[in-house]
Amino acid sequence: MTQTLRDQLYTALKQGIVGKRLEPGLVLLEGNIAELFGISRSPVRQTLSRLHEEQYICRFEGRGYLVGATPSEIVRRSLSERDFKQLGHAPKVDRTVSWRAHIDSVEHDIVLCSIKGAFELNELQLSKSLNVSRTVTHQILLHLQSIGLVEKIKYNSWSVVPLDNKRLHNLYEARRQLEPYMIARAAKNISQSKVDDYISKLKQAENSYPNIKGDVLDELENDLHHTAVSLGGNQEVMNMLRRTHPILLISKHLLGRVLKLPDQDPFFDEHLCIFEKIRLQKPDQAAKALVAHLERSESKVLDRLINFRESGDINVPAYLR
Repeated sequence: MTQTLRDQLYTALKQGIVGKRLEPGLVLLEGNIAELFGISRSPVRQTLSRLHEEQYICRFEGRGYLVGATPSEIVRRSLSERDFKQLGHAPKVDRTVSWRAHIDSVEHDIVLCSIKGAFELNELQLSKSLNVSRTVTHQILLHLQSIGLVEKIKYNSWSVVPLDNKRLHNLYEARRQLEPYMIARAAKNISQSKVDDYISKLKQAENSYPNIKGDVLDELENDLHHTAVSLGGNQEVMNMLRRTHPILLISKHLLGRVLKLPDQDPFFDEHLCIFEKIRLQKPDQAAKALVAHLERSESKVLDRLINFRESGDINVPAYLR
């Protein structure tokens, strides 16, 4: 499970205290900890407050906190890497993991709202809602911008890009132009064992359907439309395809979470057909099968879009208006 900056820092400090590497009475200062771990003071402040509530540290008349609930003396020294090194690793927190811990929930809210229409997103409100630093919030928004969900409009405000019927068609048109070209190239690069793995996963899902989780559907979609296609070896095309990602997000955030799964599996047989053509080393046929799949997929996804737009309920979060 991914951890926020606060969770990672909390674990590091708590282990240091429990393991006696941070001795009782040691003064803990926000600035020292923030500099050592390379993060802002906000998650440090929140982490120290949590440790204080749990009585791992205590307040005193001076600045900062003391290690321990009732230490007998005060120890003043700067924390260093030696206090946290385990198995030779220097102290750190993974910023990427931290912002990714919030992606699914924010992405879910924005996708559902984008189907309903135009919304404005306030960056400050998002930061408060998630209880994270502005740095983490900005990383989240840059990611959402890169996949075509939001656009920057002014200093603290972003617009949610509406996902109406015309935009859905344009996104599918872009994929129909680019993906078949890439899958034909990728067919020459994908190993036989990898193709067999894709096929095996699809057959297992087919046998389990509809007793299947939404994240499995998402993984299977990405096996073809991202991982396999990316082996076509043209990063510029992949950058263009990245902007069409809302297509995949509709199914990810609607099927099994907001809308019931359809009676028949949504795409397994079509993906199987494409991978079978690749296994037979017929790249042109794989490309044609992918075109047909995208044409059928547009119709299915459009129906879901209209259904949710007309009858689906959303709870608009405080950071959107």
